[in-house]
Formats: sequence, C-alpha cells, structure tokens
Amino acid sequence: MLSALVILPTALLLPRLRPQFCRPSPRCSAAAAATSADADAIARTRAWIEKVVVRLRLCPYAAEPYVDDQIRYAVSAATDNEALLEDFFLEGALLLDAPPELATTMLVAPQYAGDIEQFYALYEWLTDTLEMDDEDLLNNGIQPAFFHPDWNFQGLAEDDPIHFEKRAPHPTINLLRRSAIEAVNERGLAKGILVSKEISEHNAARLADEGWGALQAAFAQLAHVRDEPGGG
Repeated sequence: MLSALVILPTALLLPRLRPQFCRPSPRCSAAAAATSADADAIARTRAWIEKVVVRLRLCPYAAEPYVDDQIRYAVSAATDNEALLEDFFLEGALLLDAPPELATTMLVAPQYAGDIEQFYALYEWLTDTLEMDDEDLLNNGIQPAFFHPDWNFQGLAEDDPIHFEKRAPHPTINLLRRSAIEAVNERGLAKGILVSKEISEHNAARLADEGWGALQAAFAQLAHVRDEPGGG
C-alpha cells in the first residue's frame, strides 16, 4: 500500500544526490560492481536483455543500445523503497547529463527486500511524481520502466506468458530519456501507427508463441548466469 512507503521529498533528495554526482559511462555502475555479486547481477541482466528482450523483440528501445554497448548497468545496494528511490534520482540525473551515446540505464537492485506489492507501490508513486509540475529534479525528463522476478498482471491466469513482459532476474528499473520515447512515438504517428499499442500487441503475441514453459525454463537458466572475469 502507498501509505506504507517512506518517500523523501525531492527537495530533500537534491543535496544528498549532488555530492555523489559523476560523469557516467556505459560500463560503470552505481556500486562500481565492487563485489562478485554485483558483477553477477549485471551478467544476469545482460543475459536477460540478450536472450529474452532482444531475441523476442519485446522492446524497440533495447536492441540497438545493447548491440552498440550503450547501456549503463547500475547496481544499487538498496534494500527498501527509500534507498532505491535515491539511486533512481541519481541515475536519472546522470542519464540526462550524459552524451547521446549513453542511451539508457538499467538500475538493478539484487538486494531489494520488498515484495512485489511494495515494488509496484513504488512504481505507481514514482510514475505519478515524475509527471507532477513541481518535480524539479528530473523535470519530467525520465521515463521509468519497472521489472521484477515476481511481476504478475492482475486478472490473468498464473501461467499466462504475458507476465514475463515485466519480469527480470532482479528487481530492475530501466531509465529512458522521455525525449527519445517521444521521438519514436512521433515517427510512428507520422506513419499512422500508435507505437504503444503496437508494442503491447506484438509482445503479447511473441510471448504467447514462446509459451509459459519455455519462458520459465529461460528464467531458470538466467538464475545460474555468473560473471566471467575477462569476458568483456
């Protein structure tokens, strides 16, 4: 429930974020992948993008940045919503200040201890907050997409493949520049295409074709992915 969230106002977050500000690079992470667990979380996220998101073409914003190594993988040590929110605003500021060759950020929180309901509550709160006129940290410049290993869409059967549209190996927030999304939508509208509707229909069809069993097996394999030192 939203009432259970402990959320810092953006005015209080600002002075805590600015001292940590640094120039981003695609291969850098919020925790600098300082431990083998961080490196493993990044390796699993990369494998998920390659073997699920890109292979099934579930996101038009993912393939090119992945192939061109334009994704920043940020490992958060957050265990709760408040800490994850701080890392989100930090990463959002970094992305907005980065050159165009850094296309998107994957903020991965392998130590997040909240359940799916708490994670979803954060999603709802953050999405609403970012669209408020008085949000003065990111100024409506970032669009977040949330993913969680236990994500379920209400009203669907437990074994409906569409649940995997929003599942990832770890709780993850994908940060995208809103300007990039708007550009894709405008190009679609110029062709008479409603991009969001087309993506939704495509994803439902691709996941249904793949099937619950195959998707479950793919995620079981992702759980065993480990970082290979020197492997890139």
